[in-house]
Amino acid sequence: LQEREMKKVRMHELTKKQYYNMTVIIRQSLDYAVQKKMIVENLFSKVRVDSKLFKVKRKPDDETQVFLVDEQPQIEAEAYRDFQETGHNACLTVPFAFQTGLRLGEIVAIKESDIKDDYIHIQRMEIREVDQLPDGTWTTQKMKVVDYTKSEAGDRWVYLSSKARDIIKRVLENNRDRGFHDDGFLFLNKDGRIHAKGVDCRIRKYCRHIGIMEKGTHKIRKSYISTLIDSGMNINEIRKQAGHEDERTTYGNYCYNRLSNTQTESIL
Repeated sequence: LQEREMKKVRMHELTKKQYYNMTVIIRQSLDYAVQKKMIVENLFSKVRVDSKLFKVKRKPDDETQVFLVDEQPQIEAEAYRDFQETGHNACLTVPFAFQTGLRLGEIVAIKESDIKDDYIHIQRMEIREVDQLPDGTWTTQKMKVVDYTKSEAGDRWVYLSSKARDIIKRVLENNRDRGFHDDGFLFLNKDGRIHAKGVDCRIRKYCRHIGIMEKGTHKIRKSYISTLIDSGMNINEIRKQAGHEDERTTYGNYCYNRLSNTQTESIL
């Protein structure tokens, strides 16, 4: 069994994370079978794959993962210009994301009642609802809001900067002036609550307008967290603001250099 697993790792050039994600269902199913006394022992638990066999995943280049310090103000300017021309609240989700670092699914699920003074309670998110067909395949039904977050750490209070509070004020005024309302949700258009896909398409359009690589809203989240790390804030507080369960996730997947080569060389 162990030889077979090592061969599998070599053949498919798996990283350690890919391999353990692939085998976790088998491992846990066998553990369950042992608990139910269906089998005597979980032999898979004895499998040890030499760590040298795993493919090392190189961390992606910084400029592909975050908005550089010179790019962020240009993107925000595009968003505000778009809002002035169209009056679409979706435009303001972009600078709001830069100020809060929220996941896109969390932003579009915010309700007015979540806002308390200088903080916002993140307690729900938008998910893609899927159904299984009789032939065993899966089909997407619709996007819906659920009353839970990605993890236990995701349910949190996030600080609202003065810019974030100003954006909320403008959104509320726009909702009132245009008669938008939908079950207390904050970011609305004439059809009701704004959906994540529309926001992500908008940020990519702004990237094209200013002539930079297309980056989605998750790269805004990485930019926000990287900015907090650069500020010297305690990593545990950053972890809590980001909604991560472990600071290793914060450092390992959200810590990138937002400076240009020239700016970095100046510091060096």
